[in-house]
Amino acid sequence: RHRLALRPHVYLMLKTLGTMDDMGRRFDPDFEIVEHVKPFVLRLQRRRLNPLRLVREVLASGGDYADLLQGLPGEVRGVFRLIREGRVKVEFEHRGLEGMLHTHERISNRISSAIVLGSMIVGSSLMTLSNIPPKWKGMPILGIGGFVVAGLLGLGLIWSIMRSGRA
Repeated sequence: RHRLALRPHVYLMLKTLGTMDDMGRRFDPDFEIVEHVKPFVLRLQRRRLNPLRLVREVLASGGDYADLLQGLPGEVRGVFRLIREGRVKVEFEHRGLEGMLHTHERISNRISSAIVLGSMIVGSSLMTLSNIPPKWKGMPILGIGGFVVAGLLGLGLIWSIMRSGRA
């Protein structure tokens, strides 16, 4: 759930220590694994923090750091020159946004359809009230046609919402 994981060697070490602690307590109820492991941990810490070892590592990688520090001013100067000349191009790539973009596109399409639908209903109402000929059974045909088209658009919008499963 939290995407936490132990490396296999750490897991095996903890499992081994737990088994040793359990076995030790079975044979001797006063057994303390920490007291038995302490010398090994101290020896490991002394080895890791040994000044000679640290000096050897610094000397081994010191040449790389010296090369890096020596070349850094020239590289920075080159970057600033490119910026001054306006030849720097920054490119971003967003990953994993396709689903969100698809959802936003679907939402904007539905909103646009709803606005057009509302406009058609208002326009058809105005056409019906205007009493402009040609008429069918006393109502303007343009108004009736607008209502029919608006009804079809409304049904299509409702159908797409129901089909998506999020009513």
